[in-house]
Amino acid sequence: MTTNESALTVGESQRDGICVISIDGRLDSQTTTGAQSVFTEAAKTHPRILLDCAGTTFLSSSGLRAIVMTHRSACDNGGRIAVHVPSPEIMKTIHISGIQKMVAIHSNMADAIAALKA
Repeated sequence: MTTNESALTVGESQRDGICVISIDGRLDSQTTTGAQSVFTEAAKTHPRILLDCAGTTFLSSSGLRAIVMTHRSACDNGGRIAVHVPSPEIMKTIHISGIQKMVAIHSNMADAIAALKA
């Protein structure tokens, strides 16, 4: 799925029984609605979801909200999520928001997968 004239591309794949959703580009107020629909659908059908923000170039409060809503939706459906964030800039945004207190955030992909498999 591509939104906002390619400002964001969201891809879905499987890895070790985990639904991996790659988020490439800007996750902001202009792109979040389309991305959120992909996240919500995944949370309905997959018990373990990894949001891969390796290609995320910007994360706004709307994007943070989408992550939290995905976490809540997954929990409501008996699942859970983890988020892979290798970028120091995106990690700083996440830590300022405090969502790492409720959502598992990992700077390493292997750690994020291991957390979901545990």
